[in-house]
Amino acid sequence: MLVGCEQMNVDEQVAALCRQDGGIKVHEKVLLPREQLSPHGDPKFFKSWNEESGDYLFLAKNEKIKTSSPTIDKTTYTIVRESDGKTLGTYVSYLRRGGDILPRLGPESARACPQYTSDRLFVRTVFASKD
Repeated sequence: MLVGCEQMNVDEQVAALCRQDGGIKVHEKVLLPREQLSPHGDPKFFKSWNEESGDYLFLAKNEKIKTSSPTIDKTTYTIVRESDGKTLGTYVSYLRRGGDILPRLGPESARACPQYTSDRLFVRTVFASKD
């Protein structure tokens, strides 16, 4: 019973952290010609995280907030324009893993916050078509 209670407490902690700084924050939107975007809306120069691409740095940082089960991970994605050092946007997500009452045959249970956002959506939010 206490294991299930801890999982609920950790889920509440994740929700509180997410309310504090989770989600997408765009500081400056970059409008690109349609030919610089893929059919899905990704800038063609974006390849992967922790890589420089053109005038932009795409940074991803993972942190362990809680290391014992259930765990909490925080991931921060940041897009920086190198020419002036300006942060164009950030996306922070939290993930709780484990803390299940009964052993599972598959992967541990998990809960993410924000629930319906992805790093690709974040990139598509910062970079958009000007057409």
